[in-house]
Amino acid sequence: MTGAAALLALLAGADLLVPAGAPVAEALAHAVPGDTIRLGPGEHRGALGRLSGVTVIGAGAGVTFVLAPQGEDGAVIDGDATLRALSLIAGPARSALKALGGTATLDGVALQGGAVGLFVDGGRVAGRDVWLAGDYGFLQRSGATTLAGVTARGGRAGVALLGGELELTRGAVTGPSAEAAITVAGGTARLAELVVRDGGPSGLSVSGGRVVARDLTIAGPREIGGIGGDCLLVMRATVFLSASELVGCGGAAVEASRAELLFDGVDAGGGSAGGFIFTDKTRAELRATLVTGRGPGLVAMQGARVRGWQARHWTDPALWVDCGSGARVEMLDAHGDRQPCSPGAPER
Repeated sequence: MTGAAALLALLAGADLLVPAGAPVAEALAHAVPGDTIRLGPGEHRGALGRLSGVTVIGAGAGVTFVLAPQGEDGAVIDGDATLRALSLIAGPARSALKALGGTATLDGVALQGGAVGLFVDGGRVAGRDVWLAGDYGFLQRSGATTLAGVTARGGRAGVALLGGELELTRGAVTGPSAEAAITVAGGTARLAELVVRDGGPSGLSVSGGRVVARDLTIAGPREIGGIGGDCLLVMRATVFLSASELVGCGGAAVEASRAELLFDGVDAGGGSAGGFIFTDKTRAELRATLVTGRGPGLVAMQGARVRGWQARHWTDPALWVDCGSGARVEMLDAHGDRQPCSPGAPER
């Protein structure tokens, strides 16, 4: 081999082939940045350890399985690394994959952990066709994650965001989960073309941070003992929701406290508590919204302020506004009709 050819091979990296049953750790020990580790079909027993500068490729999720030993995470990425076409499984109290820095690229992988499927606490994660499961399917403390074509399921939550940036596009998040199918406590979540179903007490629960969502379907959260069942629960947070539907809600379609809301083209079916329930100085703008099912369609109390344009409430009753608390509802297309809480108008 000429010197130029040898240098080209070195730059391109080497392929290390590991058949099922062969020690994965040995191949990883010999890998250098730029190498590709190819895992054959079947079970590979042993964690992938800390990955940086390498690519690990299997024969397909559900075909190549990497089984981490008890007490170990499946893999930890703290540099630039790629996982493709494999299933990574970790036991109780562990994560299938931890991303702690650098850039992790995921393509066609299944991550199942006793604690977390995919845990992110720094760096960037980009993936497509990703399946996640665990006590939390996905949990992010910091960093930035973008996933397209995602399926997530979790005993506590399918997806949980504590901080950083998260973008989920196309996929499904399913329960039942003890907290919610998706829970956001901080950071910014951008959700698009997602189905959220059978979420437990809430489909989407937002208790901090900011959520921007479009083409979202939330269906079937459960009311248990008269508690919960809200399709969307928002507390001290900001939510922009467009071109979406909330159906099969056990409690309220939306319950919000001290929140900032913008709904544009949202259809909702009220549950046992009604449609939109706004309390504690919530500010909401409703554009081309429709509430059907059980009433009241819109409740404003404790100083909540609501502005609506083509906001329809096909429920009985349609509105209930606690004017004495300072709550106000203004329908901008009322065409001279008396507004709730206007002088001489009855509280309703």
